[in-house]
Parts: sequence; structure tokens; C-alpha cells
Amino acid sequence: MNAHRQIVIIITLLVLTGVSMITYKHRVLGFPLFATDTETVWNIESRLEFKALGGPVKVRINLPDSVSGVEILHGSEVSSGYDSGVERDHGKDFYQWSRDDALPGQQAVFLRNEVFFREVPIVTQEKPPLPITPELNEVATQVQKDFSDANAKSGAKEKNLVLKILRELNNPASEHLGVLLRDARRRSEQLQLAIDLLAMEGIAARMVRGVLLEDRQNNRSALFMLKVWLDGQWQLFDPRESSSVAWDSFIIFQEGTTPLFEVEGGENSSLRFSVLREQRASFITAVEAARNHRSLLVDFSIYSLPVAQQGTFKLLLLMPLGALVVVVLRNLVGIRTSGTFMPILITLAFLQTGLLIGLLLFIMVVGTGLIVRSYLTRLNLLLVPRIAAVLVVVIIIYGAIGIAGHKLGFEWGLSVTVFPMIILSWTIERMSILWDEESAHEVLIQGGGSLLTASLAYALMSNQIVADSIFLYPEALLVLLAAIIAIGSYSGYRLSDLRRFEPMERY
Repeated sequence: MNAHRQIVIIITLLVLTGVSMITYKHRVLGFPLFATDTETVWNIESRLEFKALGGPVKVRINLPDSVSGVEILHGSEVSSGYDSGVERDHGKDFYQWSRDDALPGQQAVFLRNEVFFREVPIVTQEKPPLPITPELNEVATQVQKDFSDANAKSGAKEKNLVLKILRELNNPASEHLGVLLRDARRRSEQLQLAIDLLAMEGIAARMVRGVLLEDRQNNRSALFMLKVWLDGQWQLFDPRESSSVAWDSFIIFQEGTTPLFEVEGGENSSLRFSVLREQRASFITAVEAARNHRSLLVDFSIYSLPVAQQGTFKLLLLMPLGALVVVVLRNLVGIRTSGTFMPILITLAFLQTGLLIGLLLFIMVVGTGLIVRSYLTRLNLLLVPRIAAVLVVVIIIYGAIGIAGHKLGFEWGLSVTVFPMIILSWTIERMSILWDEESAHEVLIQGGGSLLTASLAYALMSNQIVADSIFLYPEALLVLLAAIIAIGSYSGYRLSDLRRFEPMERY
């Protein structure tokens, strides 16, 4: 296999791998296209208070049900001495706290759930089996028959039937259900009555409890809702308002007869909820969700590093962009620079000082260094001592510019210290050799080309959208590598060659 085919295969693999990883992170893990994207996150805090009897204590709270398009993250805040974690029992997840030697007295545990929506949630599944017809006494049977006949005459649809039943339940003096409501004082008993009535009509329904997503709600108890199978999916209804409820405004903690919470070794327990809404960067929630699902693409990435190291890598990830600019300008345009890495290093300095100040300081330091270097050449010093002497002179120049600028009120002079001193010293030495071997004209060409390349690289690397995108999707570097390899295999004319060979067109 010749080199050309190998290059084509390598480029193809790099592009496919990079694009596939980016698509996976965006489509599956929910990473945003732009770091500036934000989304609403609901913080739901569950506070369970109880009076410990002394001795072993075990407390558990049901975890919210997950539906398509919803991400739920769990975290616990609890006083010291309790062991806590997510447990699973009979197909249901719950959060459990336990302690072997709880002191008698009032105790409290907290569960914090963070909820955010990737898309509009839709609760669909296979059609549930037809509900079992409940056994009702004579009075209830007659009431149900009268209600069913009245509904049949009105020709109400199934959803309207559900709303009508809920309205009747909220009216103690209901013409149809008033007799049954005498024995159904609690909300759970009323909803069970609604479930039985819907079952008589062949409609499956279930009782659920949870939290309504309303901002700044404190110390609220769990709300009862009715989940009804209509039009091929589960729909949610609020018995208080006799209205339907969107799935992105309610989080279910309990369904059916499953207890909302349990306390062993305590008494007088109560569970209250607080809700707070906040806007958070979509990138942060996507990383947290991926960690929650233990995605290898996130666990073994720069996102698993400490924040300080992430900042360092965010700067390093920009260097390949500078390398791409150098490759394009040198191999396609034909601009000559002082080496390959020199423009990139100059660009990193510009990122700290700004473009205009950086250019000014670079010209001042390198220009002064060249004058000193030309004098040291006349002394016939050896290479290493000469470079070391230039380094000392560069440091002196740094100090002089910084002090002079400060005295004159120009604080930007202090930023000169961010320049890589050793690199600038070597730049001065390299340009001096080029001056001796070629000419001052060549020094101006390569020096000017390096500054032009660094300036264009700075314009790209300082763009916040570009920087954030590279940090969001480091896999894009594989595509960038493919582009550099493709340019490296190009052996045709550069743009500068058009001017170079222009005189040949006359013949």
C-alpha cells in the first residue's frame, strides 16, 4: 500500500471517529452545541423529620420516577453518623439512610434531586391490561349506573369524562357522587373512587403522588395526581383544579400502594418538599448526567480532572488551532515564518496581553535584543554563553519596561513578564544568525511573517465561541489533525507562487 492510500485511510478514520464521537455526545449525552446554552434545572429538596427512639434507625424515601426526556440526579445531605445511598427493592429505587446507634430525639435527613428536561417528556408504554371491575355495594353500583347513563347521554369523550369525574369529586353536594363522597373524605379515597368509576368505563387509571414544579415553594407536602391511560399514552390530571397537567411540570415520587417513605426506629415522621428553579449552563448538566450514567466518554476525559487542571487543558487545546493556522499560511499561502512553533508561542503570549500590547512589547524586546546581540557578536563569544547573555539582557529589558511603564502610569508594561523568556532569547539568537547568514531583509520577512501568523492565530484562538466549542468537543481535534495531514500531503503551488511565476506568463 503506497503512502497516498495510507494518508486517505488515516484521514477518513480520523474524520469518522471525531464526527461520530461529537454526534454521540450531542445526541445521546445531551451536550449542547454552544457553551453559552442554558437550561432550567429544578432543585427538589425532600426533608424527612422524625423522632428517633434510640438505637438502630433505617429511613428510606422513594426516588422520583424517570421518564423519557428527563434527567434526575440524586444527592444527600445528612448529619454525620448516617450511612446513605441509592438502593433498589422490588423494581423500585429509593434512597436509604441507616444508623445503628441513633440518639433518641428529633432527627432530620435531606434528599436533594436535580431535575432537568432534555426534551418534552412523553410517558408511553404498552397498553395496560383492562382494569378489573371493582365490586361495589348497591348504593355505589346505582350511583355509578346513574353517572354512566348521564355521561352516555351527553356523549362526553374519555378525557372529558375524567375531568367531569374530578369536578364531581370536588363538589360535596354532587348530584351523582354526593352519596359516595360522604365516605370518601381523604384525597386518596376520592381518587380511588375516581379510579373505580373509570374502571367501570374500561379506562385504566392510577393514583400517584409527587411534587409540582413551581419556583420557590417551601415546606410543601406531596400532592396527589391521577394518571390515566388515554389516546395511547399516560396523561396526568390534577384533582384539585380538575385539569390536565403537563409531564414537565410534575415529578412523581410514589405510585399506587408503594409507600412514599418509611421510618424504622422512629415515630412522628413527616416529609416536606421545597422547590427552587435555576438557570444553569447546559454543558454542566450534561456532564453531571453523563457521570450519573457512568459514561466512559466522560469518566476518561478532561472533565474528570480538577477544575484548575481543566483550565490548563482548555488553553492547551487551543494550540492545535494555532498549528493549523501556521500550516495553512506556510503550505498553502506561502508566508515564511521563524520556525513552526514560534508563532504559536507568540500567540499564547498575545492571549495574556492582548494583541496590540503584545505586538508592541514583542517589537520592543526583540528589537532591543537584536541590538545587544549584534554587539555580543563582535566580542566573539561562544554559542552557549552568548545565548545565556542574551537571556540575562532580555530579563533586564523586561524589568526596565515594567518599571518605566509603571512610573509613567502604563500598567500594561507589567504584563511583559508573561512572555516566555527563553523562547524570546532563542528568537533573538535565531534572527541574529539569520541576519548574519542572509540579510536584514530576510529577518524582516520571517519576523513579519511570524507576527502576522501569530495575529491571525490570536484572532481564532481568542474567539470565545471557538474556545468553548473545542473544550466541549475535544474530539474535534481528530478532525483538525485530519485537515493538517491532508494539507501536509499537498504538493501543489502555493498562493505566493502565483506572483513568483507571473513573469513566465509573458513567454
